[in-house]
Amino acid sequence: MRRLLRQGMDIQAIWSVGHAAESDAREAGVSELLVFADRGTLERLRKCDDLHEAGVAVLVVIDGDELETAWGTQRLSGSLARWAWREVPPGHAYYDESRWAGDVGSVVRVRRKAFLLWRRGQTRSKYLGT
Repeated sequence: MRRLLRQGMDIQAIWSVGHAAESDAREAGVSELLVFADRGTLERLRKCDDLHEAGVAVLVVIDGDELETAWGTQRLSGSLARWAWREVPPGHAYYDESRWAGDVGSVVRVRRKAFLLWRRGQTRSKYLGT
């Protein structure tokens, strides 16, 4: 995360997303980070191949609402409004994720939880021990 912050001087916050809404457990698979920054930071992060790690996806919120993939196995875009993103103190958020419902071709919304890892001006992160 320190390397990520060095490349993104305009990063305002970093969240860990993809956790089950009823627990702190993360589904098996890719770890996802949600980074609040700007378009310039998104473009720089896309070009920093040395930061790109298998098993980690980074989404960047570029204007307080619009989000795009910096890197990861899937190219995603969307908005926090469509996710129904809601921060709840201290350092948690809930949002809705749309997923395909098996083989039937319909979409379901699944409630997820996020944890704040770092915020500009924050002196200590509960989750990183820094």
